[in-house]
Amino acid sequence: MEKSKKSKANKKSKDSALTVKLNKTQQKQKEVNRVLKLKHEILLKSEVSYLEYIEMRSELERLNALKETFTRRVEKLKQQAK
Repeated sequence: MEKSKKSKANKKSKDSALTVKLNKTQQKQKEVNRVLKLKHEILLKSEVSYLEYIEMRSELERLNALKETFTRRVEKLKQQAK
């Protein structure tokens, strides 16, 4: 009987750990998306110098890479949770 209780407890702790990781990753993903959207709006609405444009472009590329990373990580965690 103790083995089944322990295995259930282990499974619950693993599930809760995955849920926490998934929630934190989704929060990070939302924040990256929010910042990315703001940067796009700033770029479209304001007149920026070429130097500022180059800096923003490199930052947008970095943010897009982060966005893709978080998307893959969320999908991986969702698969593990199943």
